[in-house]
Amino acid sequence: MTQHPDQTPIPLPRARVTVKDVAAKAGVSTAAVSQALNGRGALSTETRQRILDAASGLGYSPDRYAAALRRGRTLSIGYVASPPLDPVREAAQAQYAMRQLSALVDAAAAHQFTVTVIPSTRPELLRSARVEIVYAPDARESDPLLAIAAAQSIPVITNDLPLPQNAGMWIRTGYEDAATAALDLLAASGATNIGLLTGEPGLPRLEIGETVYAQWCADRGQAPIVARVDASSLELAGSIRELLLHGVDGLFSFAPEGPRLFLDLTALDVVLPRDLQLVALCLHDCALNRRLSVTHVCVHPEQAPELLFPELVAALESASTPTSPVVLPWELVGGSTTRSAPTSVRRGTTSEGFTAQANVP
Repeated sequence: MTQHPDQTPIPLPRARVTVKDVAAKAGVSTAAVSQALNGRGALSTETRQRILDAASGLGYSPDRYAAALRRGRTLSIGYVASPPLDPVREAAQAQYAMRQLSALVDAAAAHQFTVTVIPSTRPELLRSARVEIVYAPDARESDPLLAIAAAQSIPVITNDLPLPQNAGMWIRTGYEDAATAALDLLAASGATNIGLLTGEPGLPRLEIGETVYAQWCADRGQAPIVARVDASSLELAGSIRELLLHGVDGLFSFAPEGPRLFLDLTALDVVLPRDLQLVALCLHDCALNRRLSVTHVCVHPEQAPELLFPELVAALESASTPTSPVVLPWELVGGSTTRSAPTSVRRGTTSEGFTAQANVP
């Protein structure tokens, strides 16, 4: 122990107890220690207990990572980080990605995994990354990273992209079901000409909204009415006027501008829900929509890591490939921007005056 004048003694770092230390104390070989600690081998009950007592007395804890490496495992998951596709919304997209990454790091740490970040612009880095599985939330079928992962026999986790058998596992984020429930609610609340507000093309989750909306309109014989938020200025008023000129009486905002849209509609003297009924998409924090009483569908992509890790770890421990889809929760929350639906919108949980289906993991 080092003593500085007029200071509290500073303890020296304690050397890590090794298998050799346990073997020396118990008077056995390191192989016998490994057998006793892992519940294997033909050791006598007395010898096994003596080894366990020695390990406990020395405060020995196994090096999980070293043991994993000996079995050809790395206890590391790769995360594919995509650059912002929209420079104007760069801060919001970075925040969205950071929430997903933070949730992954927390879930990985709880299972003693590390996280390796791989830029989506450099998929070839996966070849040298020592990861057991890779999470690519924004991957598409044409993504070269998927081909590299398949060639390396690395399982992949994707969002809303079903994978070939034994290629990995996929996550149903709830965007499709939530969008359908929002459109059904608008129709059940009396809207007959429903428009879609979305963002610039490129984001996979926005494309999901457009696909759902187009199919929903086709099933009901309605011509799609789509307006995009101006990415250069984030100006909503022009997009809103474009929709109003088409005579929409219901609006589903699949862009994350729900609260701002509500305020802009108010500034344009649009009375909700008399003139126009509104349902907005909400990611992560729905508090503002609740405070403004905006009817919204709330999805939770940040919950994916916590829900997928138990099955993921079980599959990796058994040297199998996880395949089951992970279904994330979502909810449809009523507010003052829609009329109360006279009948059930979707079968499931009740939320403020109407019924909606909610995914339950």
